[in-house]
Amino acid sequence: MNKDTLRNNLFEKYFENQAGIVASDLVTTLSFIPETWKKLHAICEDNIEYFDSYSDLELCKLIQINQNDYLILKFELLNYVIIDLKKHQNISRQLFNSNFFLNYFKALKTNLNISQLYDISIFNKPEILIDFYFQNQQILNLSTSLEYKISIDNAWTYFFIDFANASAQIGFQTLDQFLYEQLFLNYDLSASSMQDAQSKIGIEKMNEMFSKIKTIKIPTKVIPTDLYEQYNLQKKLIKKL
Repeated sequence: MNKDTLRNNLFEKYFENQAGIVASDLVTTLSFIPETWKKLHAICEDNIEYFDSYSDLELCKLIQINQNDYLILKFELLNYVIIDLKKHQNISRQLFNSNFFLNYFKALKTNLNISQLYDISIFNKPEILIDFYFQNQQILNLSTSLEYKISIDNAWTYFFIDFANASAQIGFQTLDQFLYEQLFLNYDLSASSMQDAQSKIGIEKMNEMFSKIKTIKIPTKVIPTDLYEQYNLQKKLIKKL
C-alpha cells in the first residue's frame, strides 16, 4: 500500500464513526477554556522572562507538599514557575528533586537526574498569578487536551485538541516513519497558516481534508470525563437561555 492510499484510508476511518460529539460543536461549546488560558498566557508574557507569544502553557495547579501549598505553572519542556502561596514568593529548584517531577508532572523517566535538567523561572509579580488562579481555578483544573486515535495494522492517525494553547492537529504515522505527516489547525479547526505537509499530501488533498475535519464525530469515551461533563453543563445552560 502506498503512502497516499494508507493516509487516505486512515483519514476516512474518522467518518465511519457515527456516534459521539461533532468536533466543531465540542470546541465551540468549550471555548471558554482556551479563552481563560489565553488570558493567563498574556499575564505570563508580562511576567516571565523569555516567555512570548510562541510559548506553550501546559498546566497551572495547586499542590500541597508537607502541609505547604504551592502554585505550579508548567510551560514548554521542563520549565516551571513555583510559587509559595503562604509567602507569595518564587521558590528555587533546591527544594524539589526528581521524584517531585515524576510524581506530579509525569516527567519522563531517565537515567539522568531530572532535577538538573528542569528550569525554574521567576514570575515577576506572583500575586497576579495567584489572584488569577483562584479566580479561574475550576477552569484551569480541567483537562487541557484530548486525543482521538485510530489504527490500521501498524499505522495510525490521531486527532489532538489542545485547549490550553487553542490549537489542534491531525497526524498520520507508522512505526518506521514510512508515513509521518501532520496537519496543523487553529482552535476552531480551520487550517493554521503553518503547514509543512504540502509536498507530501498536496494542496488540493489538504484542502479537502480541512473541509471535512470539523464534521468528525469524537467518541465520548476519548473525551476526558471532566471535559465531557462541562460540555453537557454548557449545553444545558444554553438551552435555558
